[in-house]
Order: sequence, then structure tokens, then C-alpha cells
Amino acid sequence: MKKLFEKYREIIVYILVGLMATVISYGIRLAMIYGGAAILSIDLASEEAAEAARASALRTVSTVTGSACAIVATFWPNKIWVFRNYEKERSAVWAQFGKFVGSRIFSFMLELGIAVGLPLLLTRMGYRTFHFIIDVDADKMTTAISIVFITVLNYILS
Repeated sequence: MKKLFEKYREIIVYILVGLMATVISYGIRLAMIYGGAAILSIDLASEEAAEAARASALRTVSTVTGSACAIVATFWPNKIWVFRNYEKERSAVWAQFGKFVGSRIFSFMLELGIAVGLPLLLTRMGYRTFHFIIDVDADKMTTAISIVFITVLNYILS
């Protein structure tokens, strides 16, 4: 078992750190979307242009905030636990942080397109909330799709 773990250690630990990033990013994102919609009285499923624009703005702010928090929170765990990089020289660490943030910004731009555009597309295509353990609306469906896509992309970029 130990040999198997050592063989796949990097992928296993990457997945665990990725789960941490996912909880941070999507937890903040969904809390802000649903909390913001409740506080600001925004109908997330509305097809009316002004209301859809408000929903898109809320989704954008929520996605940016959640992703930024996850990027900052997972740099050190990725550096030390996943890739076993113990470099401490300040300029080297800043260079690594810059590359990490740069790759995450790239994947984030794709994620933002998914987070803002896909719920609108699903709503316009007639997607309706269905119940599977929880109510799965367009935002939750989009979140599930982007978790898989962005996790794979970030591993490839790392």
C-alpha cells in the first residue's frame, strides 16, 4: 500500500489540495451568489434583460472573490505538499507565486466564462431545477461542470 501511495503521491495530494481549493472557491462563490441574491432581491433564473444583467454581475463578483481566495490559500500547500518544493529564497518564491497565479488566472478566465455564461445559456435553453438529493438549479449544475473541467486543467498547467 505504501509503494502504491508513493507511486501516486503527487496526484493524490494534488487532489486533496484541489478539494480544499474547491471548497474555498465554490463555497464562497455559492454563498455570495445565493446570499447576494436574497439580500439584493435578484431572481437568478430570470430571462428579463435587466434582471439577468444583475444576476450576471453578482455571479461575476462571486466567482472572482471565491477564486482569488482559493488561489492565495493553496499556493503554499501546492508548493510544499504536492510538488515538494522547499525553495525559500525570496525572489525564487515570488517567481513561483507569479507562475502559479498566472496559470490560475488563465484557468480562472475560462471558469468565469463558464460561471457567468453557462447559467444564462442553460436558462435560455429551458433548463429547470430538478431534485437529486438537493435542488439542482443552473448555478449548481454549472458549478459541478466547472469543478471537473478546471481541476483537470489546473493539474495539466501545474
